Amino acid sequence: MGQRRGPGVLEEIYSAAVYTDERIGQETLRRLASVRRYNDWLFDELRAHVGQRILEVGCGIGNMTGYFLDRELVVAMDILPEALEAAVTKFPDRPNLKLVQGDIADPAVLPRLVNYGFDTVACLNVLEHVRADAQALRHMYELLQPGGHLLLFVPAGRYLYGTLDEGLRHWRRYEREPLRELVSGQGFEIVRLVYMNLAGIPGWWLSSRVLKQRILSRRMLGLFNALAPLFIWVERSLQRLGPLPVGQSLLCIARKPYPLSVPDEARVA
Repeated sequence: MGQRRGPGVLEEIYSAAVYTDERIGQETLRRLASVRRYNDWLFDELRAHVGQRILEVGCGIGNMTGYFLDRELVVAMDILPEALEAAVTKFPDRPNLKLVQGDIADPAVLPRLVNYGFDTVACLNVLEHVRADAQALRHMYELLQPGGHLLLFVPAGRYLYGTLDEGLRHWRRYEREPLRELVSGQGFEIVRLVYMNLAGIPGWWLSSRVLKQRILSRRMLGLFNALAPLFIWVERSLQRLGPLPVGQSLLCIARKPYPLSVPDEARVA
């Protein structure tokens, strides 16, 4: 489901530095930390569905983790120990933050996490890195309490797949209806599924499909952050007219349903 990344080493033309795939990912996270207005916008779209006991899947260096730290518990998980080390440095002395190394697609992770009673699972720009995406989603479903929410944010548009995706080890980019089927196929109820970041399409297409870059340009990210208030205003204005037909990303809010035996008055909205 979606386009897979191809083999081969692609030429880095933006920077003279030679990056391994792992270094590209870590450097990209560091650069994205500066795009604060974009991160603020994303969290604004998630806020209404964020509970008190949160599992953040693929926390990276903690670019989004800080937005959740006013809640009761945040378990931030990543497969890379160096990412978790960076997150520890960024958020010292946080008694409600627990950092866990693990792979959400690995069944062995379930016994380690199942007793936390999560009411929210956040998976933001992570699922595209997971080859077994259906299995990963199923594990998220199993870790959620009934009535809990999945907050899912993924890259969209197979036509945008290019060297940036290769460098970041993206297995795919998603389309709306296949993503709906994938998420609902694991048992979730879809609450909201929309394209986002229409303005990001030209820059990604130029960088990844035309210029064949393997890492996001600091200059382009800086320009995007500077213009983000305008882009966000335009996009929200367009959304009042109806759902966007395209976008650089897809936002999916999904709910784990209650068993039929649970009475309505015992359910949390």
